[in-house]
Amino acid sequence: MEEVKHQSRVQFIDFGRSVAICMMLQGHFISMSYVDYDLYMAEIFKQGHSSNLLFNSWGFMRGLTAPLFFTISGTVFSYLLHLQLKKSESNRFWDLKRVRKGVKRGLMLLLIGYILQINFKYFGYYFQGHVNPHFFTFHVLQCIGVGILSLISITYLAIKLRIPFHWMYLSIGLTLFIGTFFVRSTDAFLPAHFPEIIQNMIQGPETEFSIFPWMGYVFFGAFFGSLIAIYQLNEHKKQLMKYTFFLALGAFALGWIFTFLSWLTPQYQMSSHPQNLWYFDRLGFVFLLFTAFIPMSEWRVAKNALFLGMGQNTFFVYVAHAILLYGALVGYSLRDLIQSKLSGINSSLGALFFLVFFAYLVKYLPSIKAFFRNLRTKSEL
Repeated sequence: MEEVKHQSRVQFIDFGRSVAICMMLQGHFISMSYVDYDLYMAEIFKQGHSSNLLFNSWGFMRGLTAPLFFTISGTVFSYLLHLQLKKSESNRFWDLKRVRKGVKRGLMLLLIGYILQINFKYFGYYFQGHVNPHFFTFHVLQCIGVGILSLISITYLAIKLRIPFHWMYLSIGLTLFIGTFFVRSTDAFLPAHFPEIIQNMIQGPETEFSIFPWMGYVFFGAFFGSLIAIYQLNEHKKQLMKYTFFLALGAFALGWIFTFLSWLTPQYQMSSHPQNLWYFDRLGFVFLLFTAFIPMSEWRVAKNALFLGMGQNTFFVYVAHAILLYGALVGYSLRDLIQSKLSGINSSLGALFFLVFFAYLVKYLPSIKAFFRNLRTKSEL
């Protein structure tokens, strides 16, 4: 979610961010509005696939949205941070502009993430002393916020310990992925006896995107972003494609290796659901997507200003779609009108219009900001 300055852009990352946000918008719209969504998802949970081939294909791509989103967030931040580290070796780490901006961004994501879970529709309920448990949910923004703050801390630690950055990031990513197997091998809330807001970060009653494994994608992205910055891989497109392809193969291989090892553990035997370490597979497909994005980002259509604008304003788009589609803050949304009510064709057309709406909203965002800025200035006179 970190903006890339013009002079340091890596084209395929911009392209990837735009793809990720578009996948999120259409995925959330269709999953909310499609009348048969719950039916087909129940089939997938029961037998691994649904009876609708088109839904299976769409569902597979939708399942890559969050891994792609988290991985790109780590890639962008790490790339920009290490570009500055290369140019500012004499500066104190905590004085670096990218570090200070990253701390502010991480804290802001945490704060906005929780604020979006307040529903003004139920303010009377809050004033009676009740607390909505959904307020403590650990969701996308919170996880990325914690990921960025952790990434900054680990980078500082790597400097002090003189450990290569990319190996440090890779080790943390692997630890988070492997740790997920053990965390999910129990139904207990973790850490035991901790406040709910802390448990939800690991495994709690209101966990959506927990640190295990989702923050792992941020660190794997950071690993990749640091390689691009340190070795200037973006200047050699074919070499970069080889890196992403072999990283994909490595992720798939690790998934199979750890799956085999998991069969030997008591946690696997005690588990109430199959443990196949799917997050390694998703990471592999993310790097395959990166491999495809590198040449695709050169296409003329990929350089469309409306399309790229979406990727350059992911934070705004995410917050706006949460309000419009899910009623974050206001309590009223499209959910009240379309939830599980549209056919496949109508749901797909609706998703297309949803994407177009946000593309033009982002296009006119500077004008909208200027209007409200002028309105505030006039009110102060």
